[in-house]
Amino acid sequence: MFGRFLKKLLVFLSPVILLGIGYFIFDPFHILHVYESYPDNYAKSLNRDRVSTQVFLNNNNKYDYKSFIFGSSRSSVFYARDWGKYIHDETPYHFDASCETISGIASKLEFIETNKNKIDNVLFVWDRSIFEYEQDTLGCVFIQDYRVSKLPWLKYHTIFLNSYFSQGFFTAFYDYMIFKKFRNYMKTYLEYRKINYTPVVNDFIFTSYIEEIKRDSVKYYTQPNFFYERNPEKQLPAKVIKPYQLQYLKHIKEILQRNNTKFKIVLGPTYDQKYFNKEDLNVLESYFGKDNIYDFSGQNEYTNNKTNYYEIYHYKPNVARDIMRRIYQ
Repeated sequence: MFGRFLKKLLVFLSPVILLGIGYFIFDPFHILHVYESYPDNYAKSLNRDRVSTQVFLNNNNKYDYKSFIFGSSRSSVFYARDWGKYIHDETPYHFDASCETISGIASKLEFIETNKNKIDNVLFVWDRSIFEYEQDTLGCVFIQDYRVSKLPWLKYHTIFLNSYFSQGFFTAFYDYMIFKKFRNYMKTYLEYRKINYTPVVNDFIFTSYIEEIKRDSVKYYTQPNFFYERNPEKQLPAKVIKPYQLQYLKHIKEILQRNNTKFKIVLGPTYDQKYFNKEDLNVLESYFGKDNIYDFSGQNEYTNNKTNYYEIYHYKPNVARDIMRRIYQ
C-alpha cells in the first residue's frame, strides 16, 4: 500500500525533481560555482552584483585593487581605464551593480576593507535611483551578493530558486538552451541584449546598442516609442534621501576618512532631465563637502541631446569621458 503511494508520489513529483537536478547541473544564474570570468550576458539572467563580487575575489590577490568606481548600471560607461588615466592607476576596479542602492555601496566599501585593500581613489556615480531602490525588495537579478551584504546563505539562494521554479523562467531557459533561438517572450526572463564584461577591471559594455547605432544611427534614434518627449519646464522632484539612509552616508564617509581616500561624487545626467533635489544635495554636501560633488542633473548640454543616450536609462561613454575631463582637469 505504502509502496504504491510512494510510486505515485514520485511520478507526481518527477517534474520538480528533474527541474531541481537541472538547476544544480546547469547553474542558470551562475551562482553555484566559481567562474573565472563572465564574458557575455546574452540569453542569460546574471546578477551583476554577483559578477562584480566574484571578479573582485578572483583577481584581488594579483592586482591588489586600490581604486574603485561605484554606482548602478549608469556608471558602466565610466570605463575604469579611462578613469585610471586621471588617477594614475592602470587597474581601477568597477564595483557596480544593477539597481544599486546606497546601502549596497556602503557594504561594498566595508567588504573591500575586510579584504585588506587600501582605498586610495573612489568615483561615485549616483543619481536619485541610488536612494529610491530598496535592497529587500529587489529580485534575483538585483539582490546583493550574500558575501557582501551578510544576507543568510540560505535566504540568498532561496531567492534564486523561487525565480527558477517560476514557469516562465525555466521555460525560457530550457527553450533557449535546446533550440538556441531567442523568442520575444524570453525578454521577461533572459537578457536580450549583448552585454560584454571586461576582464580584470570589470567594466561592462552595451555591445548590442553600439552595433545597432553603427549600422544605422538615424533608424536607431527614430524608433517609434523609443525616446519620450521631455517636459520643457524645469523638473524639480521631491526629496529621495530617507532618514534611515543617513547611517549609510555616515558609514561611507567614515571609511573614506579612514583610508584618506581621494574621491568625487558625480550626480549623473539622467534622460528625464529631473534635477537632484536641493535639500538632498545639501545633505550630501554636509557629509562629503561641496567641492567633491559634481551635479550634472537637470537640463544641460548632455541631457538636451538624445543621441547622448543608448535609451532612456543609460547615457553613453562620450558623456562619461567629458564629465571626467571636466572634473579632473
